[in-house]
Amino acid sequence: MAEDGDVVVNQTSSLGWIYVVVSDTRSPGPRQPVPSWLPGSAVAVYGSLLTVVAVLLNAIVLGSSLASGPRSTRPVVRRLLTANLAVVQLAAAVLVVPAAAVTEAVRAWTFGGQACRAWLTAQVLFIASTMWSLVGLDVDCLLRLISPRRCYATLAERHPRVLAVVIITSSWVVSGLAALPVGLAVGTRQGDSGDDDAPVLEDVCAVSLSRKHVVTQSLVAFLLPAATGLTGSVAMLATRAFKMAAAGDRQGGRGECSLAAVGTACVVLWAPFFALYTLLPFCGDGLCIDPATWTLFAWLGHSTTVVAPAAWFIDPAVRADVRRLARQLRRRCVSCFCCCCGGFHGNATPSASSTSDGVGTVGDESCGLMSVTKYQIDRPAQQQPHTCSPNAYNSPA
Repeated sequence: MAEDGDVVVNQTSSLGWIYVVVSDTRSPGPRQPVPSWLPGSAVAVYGSLLTVVAVLLNAIVLGSSLASGPRSTRPVVRRLLTANLAVVQLAAAVLVVPAAAVTEAVRAWTFGGQACRAWLTAQVLFIASTMWSLVGLDVDCLLRLISPRRCYATLAERHPRVLAVVIITSSWVVSGLAALPVGLAVGTRQGDSGDDDAPVLEDVCAVSLSRKHVVTQSLVAFLLPAATGLTGSVAMLATRAFKMAAAGDRQGGRGECSLAAVGTACVVLWAPFFALYTLLPFCGDGLCIDPATWTLFAWLGHSTTVVAPAAWFIDPAVRADVRRLARQLRRRCVSCFCCCCGGFHGNATPSASSTSDGVGTVGDESCGLMSVTKYQIDRPAQQQPHTCSPNAYNSPA
């Protein structure tokens, strides 16, 4: 920082979201981020690992929620809402986290102005969608516990997909409203002269918002859904504990515990960042927030892309759905492998045998079609699944 009376120009507090110019915003020259004690290379490595693990975990949660089918013990509405949350977290892990890692590593935005504006809007949209999706999950679970035989539970049993679509659509609409201030700001193009009065600084991909817009966005995107979600989680756990005590059941309630853990993790990890986010516009032209602290809290919030899907595994029903998905994938892999092995073996069979069976031309077209055709000719009375045994291809005509 400069001595008293000096003017420090072209210094921004952080890369991303809101920039704070320490002094004269009309000064020419390139902007340089304030030096940070947080190494950019370490942030890049953490962001890369976070992306890989987040994609893997959210893909597992998404696949198990959609492919579990009627054998799952989780209600259909909860599975669909969980799948929506996994989609949001997966999109954040693919579209937001890698670009943030690269930006922090090179200390500049290298992807262009249009990508910058999309990235700034996507950050707010995905965070708000995460928080409001958790509110939807809490409300669904709490209403089922309070009135298991009344209107909502009946509607959830008869029309689960319609109800899930309504809840998911509502969460996305509210999230879009939360991202509206940033969306309006990034929609204003920077002037040809490159003056710093424009809302977006594309070279560092930062956006300047008014104090009113920042407070409103914090309320709608995080503070309001966080308070609602935590209240719902407490009410949900208290209701479940009361029901378990009345029924003498000590083993139930894992589903509610996992949902409460997911919601609490998202609130706790994003709360420090949004505290700074709300405080920053009140700093004026001074740099009242350490840039490294801002970056650290931002990456603490991005860690929800890993912590949230991992918390779902507290529920035994989720683990059972994942095992069921793994068995389905294993069977498909074995079937594909058998098909490939069978096709190779069929091509190695003498042509006379293929001709005598009457399906030699089918074998040249597709190994799967050849196997089914030979099986129907050789053993028409049985309905057992196809195997890779060589006997299926060498049995007498």
